[in-house]
Amino acid sequence: MTKKYLLHYKKRTIITLLGMILSIALITSIGTFLTSVEQYANKKSIQEDGSYHLKITSVHHQAIKRIQANPQIEKVGLMSKETYFLENGKKFELKSINEEALSLLPFHSIQEQKQSGVVIEKWVAADLKKLGEIEKPITLVDTEGKEHSFQVNMIVENNRNLQEGQELHAFIIRKSVPLQENMDIYVEIDKRANYKEVYKHILTYIPEKKIEKNYSIIGQDFNGEEVGNVTQLSSAGYILPVGIVVLATIAFIFNTFQISITERIREIGLLRTIGATKRQIQKMIVYEIGFIGIVGIPLGLILGIVGFWVILSLYQLTYEETEFSFFYFPMIISPRVLMFSIIIGLFSLIISGLLPLKLANRTAPLDVVRRIVNRPVFKGKGKHRFLKKVVNIETIMAIRNIRRNKLRSFVVIFSISISVFLFLVFSNLLMLFAKTDFDHEIGGEFQIYVYEPDRFPESLWTEIENIPDVQGKYIHYDSVFTQLYLPPSMVDQIQADHLYMKTLNGKKFYSENTTISPITEENKGFLTEKLIAGSLNKEKLIHEHGVIYVKALDDDTSVQVGDDVFIQTQADQTDHLGKIQKVKISGIVEMDVRESLLLSYPEVVVSMGTPTLNRITLYLNDNRDIKEVSNELDELVAQYPNLEIVNEVEMQRSQSLLLFQVQILLYGFVIVIAFIGVLNIINTTVMNIILRKKEYATLQAIGMSIKSIRNMVVKEGLFYGFISGMIGTVAASCIEMMLFILGGRPDSTDTYYLYISAFFVIVTICYLTARVSARLLKSGQWNDALRNE
Repeated sequence: MTKKYLLHYKKRTIITLLGMILSIALITSIGTFLTSVEQYANKKSIQEDGSYHLKITSVHHQAIKRIQANPQIEKVGLMSKETYFLENGKKFELKSINEEALSLLPFHSIQEQKQSGVVIEKWVAADLKKLGEIEKPITLVDTEGKEHSFQVNMIVENNRNLQEGQELHAFIIRKSVPLQENMDIYVEIDKRANYKEVYKHILTYIPEKKIEKNYSIIGQDFNGEEVGNVTQLSSAGYILPVGIVVLATIAFIFNTFQISITERIREIGLLRTIGATKRQIQKMIVYEIGFIGIVGIPLGLILGIVGFWVILSLYQLTYEETEFSFFYFPMIISPRVLMFSIIIGLFSLIISGLLPLKLANRTAPLDVVRRIVNRPVFKGKGKHRFLKKVVNIETIMAIRNIRRNKLRSFVVIFSISISVFLFLVFSNLLMLFAKTDFDHEIGGEFQIYVYEPDRFPESLWTEIENIPDVQGKYIHYDSVFTQLYLPPSMVDQIQADHLYMKTLNGKKFYSENTTISPITEENKGFLTEKLIAGSLNKEKLIHEHGVIYVKALDDDTSVQVGDDVFIQTQADQTDHLGKIQKVKISGIVEMDVRESLLLSYPEVVVSMGTPTLNRITLYLNDNRDIKEVSNELDELVAQYPNLEIVNEVEMQRSQSLLLFQVQILLYGFVIVIAFIGVLNIINTTVMNIILRKKEYATLQAIGMSIKSIRNMVVKEGLFYGFISGMIGTVAASCIEMMLFILGGRPDSTDTYYLYISAFFVIVTICYLTARVSARLLKSGQWNDALRNE
């Protein structure tokens, strides 16, 4: 009987299967994507930061024994240090490590020799002048004056996790490192252990100040107990979209089964009267659910994996790999994801099928047979009198049809509303990403970041100047947080609405957050080219107690040379502000900066202190070759362990590519959800036509024309679309407003047209679907229905 029913309602069966396949495919592809990204991120973190969880410095040998004896500790890497000197007297530190430490540290081999010896970083090799002739041994002198020769076994990439300051150093791998006082150890905790408990136990005999945590690895292995947890974020990123898909799937399948079983109550009652038990009726529905699951779930799994592999392959063939690439990783088919997708699919089917079945089983068989399945449309003489005068009979009947089966109407409206809501929420996200502008004018093509400015290599200036494509450079120093107080005449009304007001000397001033940085001789030439008003003369600035106002490109503040303003700087690197100082705007510089700032001399603003180098911006000429300059700078910076170079041009291109990738993901998600929603609408409308044929036959028998019945069906679809559209748009607008308020941005974006469009689109889809479905109603097809009735 199940087989006959599925074959008889082929359209319903196909639509239900298609919805199930798409849902499982979407869940599988999302899970495969996030699992692949997580494992790839874990691998990258291990390559960059090492696989250890804790680094403990200056450990007593008794404490090391306790850690090694802990069954919850997987590995303990030992490292001892010995001080040597080069022939020229330069200090050199030799670090002995065991095999466990070697496996836990982030060594990236560049060049490897056959002979055993020491492991050095690229910058150490460059400093030793051995990069081109690495076969020569390194001669080191110990503290007693004895010479020792070491071959170089391996040259590895520079990595700040291997460095302690800028002292020359090397690693030597030994089978065993004897325990001694003040050793450094690297600890890997067993993945099955509770990280928090193990860490608390270690703290009972080792001070916390001696422990450094490898957060990137801790976050991925220990499920959310530390800052920077990647696993927790990826789990949330998986649960949210999968939860949405599951909700839409349950609504879709539940709607299908609910309509089917509700309209089959009479048939189920007839089967019960001729001897069918509740268990047999339940088996029929279970077989139907089983067929949908057996066919739909495997096809969904295959479609999800194959579809994701196709997208991954096409992306990698089209785009180059960058640090912002989403899809440059090997695809991992996780058994957990497949099992989770199967469980979710079965859960959706069980919830969708068995709950409506209870509705049918609660009705007594004889009561079902005695009554007409579809109750009269009107009940009582006094009802609908006013409604009849305003609207026609088709409209009244359409409204009555929606009201009389509340459960079915609720499921239909809920499932369509979910589709509208999801479409609007993700469309808003797309619009938000679309407004993100990564194509702004960049302030310099390259940035060189300095991590230990006290030891900045002076020779670097000459080496940078020798690069022919470098046109200019600007040195950034650590800035001091400052409150800038401007009179109302300098601030426009729009800007004033977002600023605080303060009274100084009986007058009102607007307070604006900014920073102040020192002016140095190296930057004077660059600043002079950008000067649009005033002077950079040091004596004049000190005499006038003046500052230079660096104006951002989108700054609307009407600051002019000669204006008196007040500043209040951060005092002594604390959170407290110092005294308010009166200064004069002595010059205005226009630069490509995101926010306006101030420049001055320490003689004017004492709290600035000694300038500390932060980074260097390099500007290239118009005919530059970005790739060639990048290669030259990479070779140059590789010699200095405290420097890092960032290619701003490549960064901007990569960020634009990242935006494009996010848009692809969101568009794909929105399209699939919208497609499931449209299938739901079509399925609901078609099933209403097919399963309510006795009702339509009765209406035709008592004199209602086919045209009137069709109008009733169309208006019923319009009402569903109107109600669902209203609920979906209101819910989405509430979510949008809530996010804007929580994000500190109460101003609404211009998305009203999106809501209006979505509302009219869903109403139009419901109208067209109902109209097409109404074409199934033809004269002369209800004789058998009435005869059977």
